Amino acid sequence: MRTIVVIILVIIGSVAALYGSFNALMFYLWLAYFRPESWIWSDFLQSYSLSLFCGVFLLASTFITGVKLRFTLFAGLLSLAAVHSLLSAVLSDYSTAALSSWMNFIKLIVISYLLTMLVRSEKELKITLIVISLSLGVEGAKQGWVRLITSPGSVNTNGQPFLGDNNGVAIGMIMLAPLLFALYQTTERKLIKYGFLFLAIGVMYRALSTYSRGGFLAFFAMLIIFWLRSKHKVRTLFIVAILCVLILPTFPEEFWDRMNTITVDGGEDREGSAASRLYYWELGLEMAKSSPVFGIGHESYSRAYNAFDITDGQWGPNRAVHSSWFGILAEWGFLGLALFLSIYFYSLYSCVQARKKCKNNPELKSFLIYSNGIETSLLAGAVGISFLTFQYLEMLWHFFALAVVSNQILIARNTTDGHQFESADENAGSSSQQHSLSINDKHRNYYEQF
Repeated sequence: MRTIVVIILVIIGSVAALYGSFNALMFYLWLAYFRPESWIWSDFLQSYSLSLFCGVFLLASTFITGVKLRFTLFAGLLSLAAVHSLLSAVLSDYSTAALSSWMNFIKLIVISYLLTMLVRSEKELKITLIVISLSLGVEGAKQGWVRLITSPGSVNTNGQPFLGDNNGVAIGMIMLAPLLFALYQTTERKLIKYGFLFLAIGVMYRALSTYSRGGFLAFFAMLIIFWLRSKHKVRTLFIVAILCVLILPTFPEEFWDRMNTITVDGGEDREGSAASRLYYWELGLEMAKSSPVFGIGHESYSRAYNAFDITDGQWGPNRAVHSSWFGILAEWGFLGLALFLSIYFYSLYSCVQARKKCKNNPELKSFLIYSNGIETSLLAGAVGISFLTFQYLEMLWHFFALAVVSNQILIARNTTDGHQFESADENAGSSSQQHSLSINDKHRNYYEQF
């Protein structure tokens, strides 16, 4: 039955994709976030690279339908990231594997760029947020609510095809929650409105139930941002406190013992876990020093780990860096880290600019909420990815693009309004000039009579 439902959804999405590039983009996002092939027990869909086919079709549709592609600052930054990562892969001692990983990376670069070209209105932005939120959030919220009701406080270590292990799930769910809250705030129909709120609470609990320390820190970073941004800080603080009182006590001592290892004096667990991450980060810095410009190669930290390890395998072989910042530093070098930070900050800057354009304009209230939601996701994500290798995940780069989209749409809207205003002024000026000429002609005729 599940196989039949998934195949029907794929067929519906395929047909819808034929009706324009934007539809094709939405179908791609659904495939990427939902991963329908992972929902069936058969290898029928898994034998086909659906996202690859859809990506190729999306590109073809974009060119065939004549979508105007522009070279923007964000496009330039993405291009630099693609070229720099390619050079890091080619020059790497692990070039074969690095180039294979780079092929997946270039796909997310292309889709991120197309997001900025194909999402061109508030309605399309909202549809995009809905597709991403439902594709990824429904299952996450279901697991969160089921765990909360049936066995509150128990650990959920289930991975997710799109996000990876439980740590990736934690960060992904926390980054998704602000989008769901934004949709809750901008939806009028009560059933759908509270449906988004239901999903938001579910994905937050799903994140906490992974027992991920990075997810726990990202969760509190998100709450702090909500409070700082709220106009009614006392009421918001009260609501946040109620949520914490209702949810956090459900977690057992085991959960809090694990969270305590975040601190410097976390005891033996810290010595066996968190301290190892400090060592991985130190190695990342050493790798970057060995190749400051291009790093050791795109997605090559684990492959290079044994060569740089000076503990004789104390923490095991081929370890991950457990930090996106140190991961980029090691694999792309200092120049690559500067480029990655530029993309991150430009995305946040785009949200700030969008917020300024929406200030004191009731007509742009929904836009302001969307922009704030995306910015909150990126800020909370910045905390979470400090403890997770998340830098090549599509979700992060899609959020970069969505941040830029929110500002681009407002710029286009203001430009259009400005042209309309100028056109109205020109018409008014032309009418005034014609009226003036008409009066002068009358006066001329009058004087000529004498």
